[in-house]
Amino acid sequence: NTHVACFSPRTVLFRNIVALLVALLGEMLQRAAASGVARLPSKSSLLPARGCLAVAAARHAKASSATVHLLQPWHQPAWLSGAAGLRSQVGGLRHHGSHGASGETSEEDKSKAVVLSKRLPEDFIENTLMPHLESQLLDSIHVYTPAELAQIARTYSKQEVRQRALEVKLSDTVKFRIAGFEALDIVDVLGPMWVMVPDDDELFEVLEKRILEKLDDFTALNFMGIIRIYNKRSSKHYDLLHKVVPRLKELLANYEGVELSEMLVSMAQSAEAATDMDILMTLVPEIERRYSEVSLLHSINNVWALTQLRMVHDGLLKRVADDLSNDTRIKDLTPGYMARIAWVYRRCNKWDMVSAAMTPLIRAAAAEFRPGDFARLAQSLPEERQLLSRIADLLRLGMSEMGRKDFLLYFLGSVHGEVLEDRPDGGEDHGEMTAACLSYIKEEQDNFKRDEVQKIVYLLHFSPKYNYLVDDLPISWKDTKEETLDYIRAKGTSRR
Repeated sequence: NTHVACFSPRTVLFRNIVALLVALLGEMLQRAAASGVARLPSKSSLLPARGCLAVAAARHAKASSATVHLLQPWHQPAWLSGAAGLRSQVGGLRHHGSHGASGETSEEDKSKAVVLSKRLPEDFIENTLMPHLESQLLDSIHVYTPAELAQIARTYSKQEVRQRALEVKLSDTVKFRIAGFEALDIVDVLGPMWVMVPDDDELFEVLEKRILEKLDDFTALNFMGIIRIYNKRSSKHYDLLHKVVPRLKELLANYEGVELSEMLVSMAQSAEAATDMDILMTLVPEIERRYSEVSLLHSINNVWALTQLRMVHDGLLKRVADDLSNDTRIKDLTPGYMARIAWVYRRCNKWDMVSAAMTPLIRAAAAEFRPGDFARLAQSLPEERQLLSRIADLLRLGMSEMGRKDFLLYFLGSVHGEVLEDRPDGGEDHGEMTAACLSYIKEEQDNFKRDEVQKIVYLLHFSPKYNYLVDDLPISWKDTKEETLDYIRAKGTSRR
């Protein structure tokens, strides 16, 4: 009844804990049996099994002991008597295991330990980082080169909250270091300084003087940017414009016709481009002169851009209309460009110039128009009710796959073209197309953005025929709908 044990201290600790649990359970059962109120488990093998566990645990209680006597099933070993004995035994084993088994790796484990840094507060950038950077710039801004000053100005002008002292210090530094600014530096710093210190007349006069000194180093696009900034100022810099505009005209002559077209289209995307008459009066004549160098599509883009700028150029409209009457040139015209042509000429009140050539093409391509094209056609050709209804029916088949943007364009075209069904009588359901649109809105109501909801409310409110649909919009839009309607009433805008 002896057994030689050679186990690791961790194994000894585990087995001692198991033996402790078994012994405590056995003692509780013995006490319960003595009091006559014990309810033993139904399995008869439970007590012998737990006794075997106690024997196995006792065998390996001490790694240094050569022999261990077998224990009876519910005989409690001496080292388990009392809480103090248990704590000392387990504590000793833990101490022995930590130093004896892994004492050599404890330092290595410490070196590999992960140190968690404190999370940055949400206002760290606004209240800590930015004030620190602004303070550093105020103290050391004089050491930066002109190119670095331009970069600092460009970055700082994009901040929503800026320190006035730093803006003034940056302006003063630019004025002091103006002799070192090259043409590219001037272009880079001009816009940001207009954003930060538009009232600093001295700064813009200094920059104007430097521009005239470096006049030969600027490109045509640089001059466009310079003209746009100085045209925004209340005091017009006529001396500068008289020298810059002729120079711009000379440089534009070196560009290809396609590049000139891209410049015009790019300008049309800006809300302030309509005020840049100095540029347009230089660019548009050059585009007209180079008309034969570009394709029909570029010419259409040119008149489209001018229409967006609210300019009607009879010469270009006439030349494009002549090309559209040529069957060879319009052979591969896409539906998107057909819709664009209809919008341009209807907006300029010149639809008669192209209607004979374009109407058959548009009718033949009814199945190929996209929601955006349909919206343009509905605004341009409201009298073509049958054509618009056909396009709307075809697009409705794919309504379930439309994104919000495409649906808004489709809904816009349906309302402007008045292809939705009339208002139903009391108790009747909506028409098929109207019901499909309302169903889409209901299903996607949580995905629409606030401005998209406002667009729908505006569209329906100003539509005499479909104004009643405002009441059928989702309940979840109620607050946005009421705010929009209140704004319309406060503005005093009536329905058209």
